[in-house]
Amino acid sequence: MGTEREGRLLLSLGWPIIVSMLVQAFYNIVDSYFVSQLNTLPTETIQRLLGDLYSADVGNVGNSALSALSLVYPLQMLMISVAVGTSVGINSLISRRLGERRFEDANRAAGNGLVLLVISAAVFTMIGLTLSNVYMQWMSTEAVVQRMGSHYMSICLSLCIGVFLSCGIERIMTAQGRTIFAMFMQLTGAVVNIVLDRVFVLGFWFVPAMGVRGAAIATIIGQFASMLLAVILLFASKHEIRIGRADYKLNRQTVKEIYRVGLPSILMQAVSTVMLFGMNAVLNALGAYQDGIVPGKIKHPVIYTGAFGTYFKLQSIIFMPVFGLTNAAMSVLGYNFGARNRARFMRAFRMLMIYCCIFMVFGTVLFQTCNGPISRIFSSEKQVELIEITDGMTEEQKAAAEQENAERKDVAAKETEAMESTLKRALRIISIGFVFAAAGITFNTAFGATDTSLYGAIVSLQRQLIVLLPVAALLALITKDVDGIWWAFPISEFITLVVAGLLFRRLYRKKIKPLDNPIVD
Repeated sequence: MGTEREGRLLLSLGWPIIVSMLVQAFYNIVDSYFVSQLNTLPTETIQRLLGDLYSADVGNVGNSALSALSLVYPLQMLMISVAVGTSVGINSLISRRLGERRFEDANRAAGNGLVLLVISAAVFTMIGLTLSNVYMQWMSTEAVVQRMGSHYMSICLSLCIGVFLSCGIERIMTAQGRTIFAMFMQLTGAVVNIVLDRVFVLGFWFVPAMGVRGAAIATIIGQFASMLLAVILLFASKHEIRIGRADYKLNRQTVKEIYRVGLPSILMQAVSTVMLFGMNAVLNALGAYQDGIVPGKIKHPVIYTGAFGTYFKLQSIIFMPVFGLTNAAMSVLGYNFGARNRARFMRAFRMLMIYCCIFMVFGTVLFQTCNGPISRIFSSEKQVELIEITDGMTEEQKAAAEQENAERKDVAAKETEAMESTLKRALRIISIGFVFAAAGITFNTAFGATDTSLYGAIVSLQRQLIVLLPVAALLALITKDVDGIWWAFPISEFITLVVAGLLFRRLYRKKIKPLDNPIVD
């Protein structure tokens, strides 16, 4: 942490986290892919999954499932925000205490952090058990979307202890530079999830297809697998952090120190939840308006929310390498800030900025040139026949049933085409702001490592609420087109970069420049 060349150190610490986070992002996309293929199942299987809603005008079942996952995603993001934000506070405190050679305080930070994570998980468990139906009724008017989303939310939230503990232990390892352990934890959960997605969502061998409920079960099993390995690595291997029984007793000062960095981080990430709520509301409103113009055709709210949720998971493939590097950099920057090594802190910061921008340039090029093939991954040509034609029907009844099925297939096919087109344009437009985002994320990492995460909270609020949502709503009102909403993202990223740069300039003058060692390039 204090001697190796900064660029090499960031990559050596960061690559295991990058790999594990990429796999995490991939399995989120796998969830969406498999549920988007639900309408390829046999008609009787879809009838079993939908139950009494089978005869409703469900359109493309896969699109409805994508929309359901997208509407639940804000609450999952809120849950992950609390888990990651608290873990960031733990990481930052442990890194600083290790840099200061205060090992007992570092152990107490780890033990107290794990207790805080268990308490947080209990809160979300109660939300999942009691509010799933109410939440989905609030978020959607489509009965199929409501039921699918309720099933997914109740399972993912009520059994969330796995994601909290695995996240916390991962950051305890990262704070010590043991990122290879963090990689194994995330890889284990991700691989288990990916394999079980195929089995539980669409069925395999003797396991029946479970649809969206199966996606949730696969997610939970993967999280518990990651948690189990994390606990084994934490308590059965030798490293700097050694948690004793006394370290689990909550200490007011330690909790305060964890949340001094963690709470702004939670708020920063929870802003994404509010943003997702707001964007889904804007997309639903625009979709309802367009449904009113062209009644009886495709369901625009389902298309827009489904495409946006899918985009959000796709972009994580590009952002995860950046987050992996910033996770590693948090420990490096925090250690050298605690050790008062200004020269090393700034060199690591500059290298982090360069690496993050390189990753984002690659992402921009990928989404600009390959948005068509990427969008088609989530399309399915097969459409379900909702009316079964039997030998007992008269010729007139058969003809009427065939006509009804043909009309429903036509609407479902148009929904699939609209989903693909909407997602394609979202990838192309939003990716314009990726490089601006990379620079802003780098500044936020410096804020967290120097115990000034409040600056990061200010930047995130301005980026995703103060600018993004109003601009998105305004452009939707002016253009009456979903592309206007997508353009709000690069606009917001650029304004955020300007504000983050100004705040970093202030941070440098007040906290970084006064450090003991002069800058030596």
